[in-house]
Amino acid sequence: MGLFSRKVGRVGADVVERVRRAYRGLGPGLGPTASALFDQGDGGNGLWLRLAPRSQRLLRAADLSSTDLFVLPPAWEVTEVVPRRVVTGRDRVTVSGFMRCRPRGGSWEKVQVPFLHSWTFCGDRIQGFQSVLDEVELRRRDDASGCDAA
Repeated sequence: MGLFSRKVGRVGADVVERVRRAYRGLGPGLGPTASALFDQGDGGNGLWLRLAPRSQRLLRAADLSSTDLFVLPPAWEVTEVVPRRVVTGRDRVTVSGFMRCRPRGGSWEKVQVPFLHSWTFCGDRIQGFQSVLDEVELRRRDDASGCDAA
């Protein structure tokens, strides 16, 4: 195996459909389908490393929210996510579209912001998530399934 090699496989149609459903449920919270992608249903004790510009923190799966997938000012919240294009390849699912967000407790006027996300899988388990335009990344830190960390 080369220096940058890792265990990969083909992303199945079932995984792609789970990702599509996850976006339909995103809003102020993760929603049940996105929560399941990050293993929140397994007691929420899985560990994820969140990397963002000028910050890094370790989070339990139970503590992840939709604001961890985007970089927004602290007083703003995501109200809706609209995926426009989903592309698959080997161990990745790439999704582009736009999100609608607004200031918390302020105006009801929503602002539309584009996004480009890349999800990395090993089998049907998510190993990493990257919000390309925001430079946010989530990496699994506790995988015992035999998959290498993303």
